[in-house]
Amino acid sequence: MQDVLDDKLALVSLSFAMFGGYRRATPEHIKKLGGKLPKSKAITEGSIKIFPNSALTDFCTIRRGLFRDIGKMAIKALDSRSVFAVPRSELPAVEKLIADAAQEYSDAVAQLDANYDALFEKHVAANQEAEAIIRSLKVERVDAVAKCHFKEHIFQIKPFVREGESKEEGVDAIVRGLGRQLFEEVAMEMVKLEENDAFKRSKVGQKSLRPIKAAMEKLQKFTFLDEAVQGAVDLAANTLAMLPREGYIEGVEFKTLQRLVQVMSDTDELVNAASKVKNGIQVIDVLFPQLTAPQPQPAPVAEAPQPVAVPVLQPVTSVAPPAAPASGPVLRKAPSAKPTMMF
Repeated sequence: MQDVLDDKLALVSLSFAMFGGYRRATPEHIKKLGGKLPKSKAITEGSIKIFPNSALTDFCTIRRGLFRDIGKMAIKALDSRSVFAVPRSELPAVEKLIADAAQEYSDAVAQLDANYDALFEKHVAANQEAEAIIRSLKVERVDAVAKCHFKEHIFQIKPFVREGESKEEGVDAIVRGLGRQLFEEVAMEMVKLEENDAFKRSKVGQKSLRPIKAAMEKLQKFTFLDEAVQGAVDLAANTLAMLPREGYIEGVEFKTLQRLVQVMSDTDELVNAASKVKNGIQVIDVLFPQLTAPQPQPAPVAEAPQPVAVPVLQPVTSVAPPAAPASGPVLRKAPSAKPTMMF
């Protein structure tokens, strides 16, 4: 895992600062105004708008655009919104994005510097009822411009080893954490897709597949983090291959797409499904396990006994056996006509 941190990843830290255009009114300011703030659009609860927001939107747009573009090829790291883990293969592209944004930011600062006083006076004129407090809280041009800066720093990840923990364990924890963060970021994008109105109509166009394809591209850049990442890529790619390549997606194909989005919008379910695909389970079986699960076999039913033909016997008349002869002398017929008694 150490090679992942040394050779395959870099950390990019971005720091944006800008003049906000608001200030809080202190008790002293309110006292000078007679103890009461005037009713004005420039006054909100707890703060006073002393400079027009419309003149500062360029700074927010530049920052938001840069974070969005880097986020397509990087993972947020160190529990920070402004630190990204970037594959070293993507580092040149990220550095170019940063350089372009830095130039845009510098141009916006120069524009603010050139027009600051005129914009301030225009803001005062639009909020005359609050002119006194706005002027009393004014930030001078030099100070306002000085608040606007943009910095970037690129460095290598070094594991923090806790007491009783080896360096290898610290490295593994970082890599696992980045893998988990990757799946969470993909899941967040799929939640947005699932909540899209088009999905509620059970019929979507090809444009609805763009977030899934973007997620696949991002996952593909980080397959070195964990084998399950490649499984997630295969899960999405094989599912999209089942769908029409043009026209609307509806009916059975929409149900398949909907199920994919449901799986990918839950981090734990996505990790589990990706691991199954990586282990060789078919994508359709992963998405719809209830259709392929072995059905319980019914218990065997005992056959009812078949009737057996029994022959009808004719009634038999009981015949008494002959009585045994009584004990005593036995008479035998002698050759002569006269009987003879024998003992």
